[in-house]
Amino acid sequence: MNLKIKILSLFLFVPLSFGQQFDPNFLNSLPDDVRNDLLDQVEEDNSLNEQQYRRPSTFIEKPQTSSNRFGIRIFSMMQTTLMPINEPNFDTDYILDFGDTLQLQLIGTKSSIVNLLVARDGSISVPDVGKIVVSGLSLEDASKLIIARIESLYIGVSAFVTLSKVRDIQIIVAGNVFNPGPYTLNGNSNIFHGLAVAGGPSELGSFRNISLIRKEKLIETIDLYDIFIYGKSSFGARLRSGDTIFVNPAIQLNGIYGGVKREATYELKENDTIKDLIFFANGFKPVADKENIFKEELNNGVIENKKVELNDFPYEKLKDGNNLFVRQYPIREVTISGAVKNPGKYKLNEGDKISDVIERSGGYLASAYEFGGILLNQEALNANQYAKKELYKNFLSSLIRNSQATQSSSSTESVGILLQEIKQSEASGRIVAEFNLESLRLNPSKDIVIQDGDQIIIPEKINHIYIFGEVANQGTTQYVENQTFESYISSRGGTLNDADLDNIFILHPNGISERISRKNVFRVGSRDKVNIYPGSIIFVPREIPNSFRTEVLQGYTSILGNLGVSLASISVLKD
Repeated sequence: MNLKIKILSLFLFVPLSFGQQFDPNFLNSLPDDVRNDLLDQVEEDNSLNEQQYRRPSTFIEKPQTSSNRFGIRIFSMMQTTLMPINEPNFDTDYILDFGDTLQLQLIGTKSSIVNLLVARDGSISVPDVGKIVVSGLSLEDASKLIIARIESLYIGVSAFVTLSKVRDIQIIVAGNVFNPGPYTLNGNSNIFHGLAVAGGPSELGSFRNISLIRKEKLIETIDLYDIFIYGKSSFGARLRSGDTIFVNPAIQLNGIYGGVKREATYELKENDTIKDLIFFANGFKPVADKENIFKEELNNGVIENKKVELNDFPYEKLKDGNNLFVRQYPIREVTISGAVKNPGKYKLNEGDKISDVIERSGGYLASAYEFGGILLNQEALNANQYAKKELYKNFLSSLIRNSQATQSSSSTESVGILLQEIKQSEASGRIVAEFNLESLRLNPSKDIVIQDGDQIIIPEKINHIYIFGEVANQGTTQYVENQTFESYISSRGGTLNDADLDNIFILHPNGISERISRKNVFRVGSRDKVNIYPGSIIFVPREIPNSFRTEVLQGYTSILGNLGVSLASISVLKD
C-alpha cells in the first residue's frame, strides 16, 4: 500500500481541508498517479502558509531571474554550505602545500604503503629516508624527487607516489557577486570554482574584469568571455588560502536583439565595437535585414533610434546602456503533411494564408479529405496545455470539496479514470480552419493567416466513423450517408448501463464538437437530426456525479479534441 495511504489511515478521522475526509477504500479505487496527485493537492491546500525549507543539498538553484545578461544562466547554481567541493581530478602541475597527503607505495624487495602528510614546514617524513621538502613543488616534480631518493637507498624497489588527500583552503569572494562571503574549497580550485560556489557575478557585476588578490597584490585578472565565447581554458591560477576573488563592476553593457543568433545583453570593453557585439551574438540570422540596423541611444533624457551603416561596424562604438536592434525579414516557416503533392517545410512571407501553403505544396491529391484538414499552432498549444493543467487541478480541488458526495456515489471509479485520462492526454494546438479552396476563394475572411511554426495535416478520405465509450463494442464502423448517430451506436451493440445518455459527444472531422443533450436518445420516432460525416467520432461517456458536471464536460471535450488530431496524424503517418 502506498506510504501516503498508510499515514492517512492512521488519521482516518482527522478532517482534511474544507472539513472533509477520504475513506481509504475510495483512495484505493483511484489510479496510483491520480491518488498521489489528490493527496499532494490536499497537502498543498493545507500548507500554503507553511515555511518552505531548502532541500538538503550542497548546491541549490539560484532564484529565477529575467536577466538578459549573457553568462548569468551559466552560474545557475550556488553552494549552500561552506564545505569544500570534492574534485577528484588533479593534473601533474598541482602545487603541493601544507595539508596535502601523498601516498607512497613500495614494491619489490621492500613492500609497504604509507601516507605522508605535508607538514607546516613544507616537508614530508618518509620512513627510513627522512624529511623531504615538497611544498611549492608540482605533483610531478615532487614524485620524481621522492622516487629518486627511495631508489637511491633501496635496490630492487619500485616506488609509486599518488595524491591521496588534497588540502582545504579558505578564500573570500567579494565585490559584485551574487552571494559574497568566505568559502572553503580544495587546493586544486581556481577562480572559476570560487565564482561558481558564490553564484557568479551579480546583475551589475563584470564578467570581463575579475581580479585575484593575494596579500593585497593583484595577481591576475581574468575575462570570462575568453572561456564562454572564445573557448580558451582561461580559468585563472590555482587559489591559495587567504586569496580574494573580487568581481569588479560591469564595464559597459549593451544589448543586441532581433536578427542575431544569440540575443542578449553583452559586456563590452573600451575598444570593442559594434562588430564585436555582433560577433558575441553569434552573428546574423539568415532572415536578418542588414540594411536596417538601428542603435538605441539616450540623449538628454530622450530615446533616439539611429540607423547604423554596414560599413561602420568595425569602427563604431556604443555608449554604455545603448542597444542594437537588427530588423528581420518577416519570413515564416510552416510544415504541411498528408495528401498534398509536395509535403514538407515551406518558407512564407508575412500575411500568407492557408491557401498559399496549399498552392506552394502543389495542391491536393485526389484522395485529400479537405473537410478533415488540421491546423496546429504553437500559441494555441501553449494555451491548451495551460488550460489542461488548470482543469486537472480544479478537478482535484472539486473532488476535495465534494469528497463525501463522491465517496457515497457508485461512480467513484469513473471519476478516477477520467482524471487519469485528463492528466495523460496530450494537449493539441488545433485551430478550427477551412481548407476547401473554393470556399476560401469565395470567402477570403475564412483564409487564416499562417504563423511561424504552424503545421498543416491533410488526411486522406476515409469511409468509416469511430465509436468510443460506453458502448458494447468500441471501434470503427462503415459510414452510411444520412444514417443517424443512434443507428451507428446500435450497430455496435448499443449503450451500456452506465452510459450518460444526456451528454453524448460528436467530434466532426473539421474539429468542431457537438454535445447531444437528451435522456431518451433512442426513443421511437425521434426526428432530431445530427449530421455525421466520414471520420466523425461518436463518444458515449460514463455517468458522472452532478457535482463535477462542469469539469467532466470540459474534460471530455479536451480529450476528444486531442483524439481527433491523433487519429488524423496516425492516418497520415501510415501513408
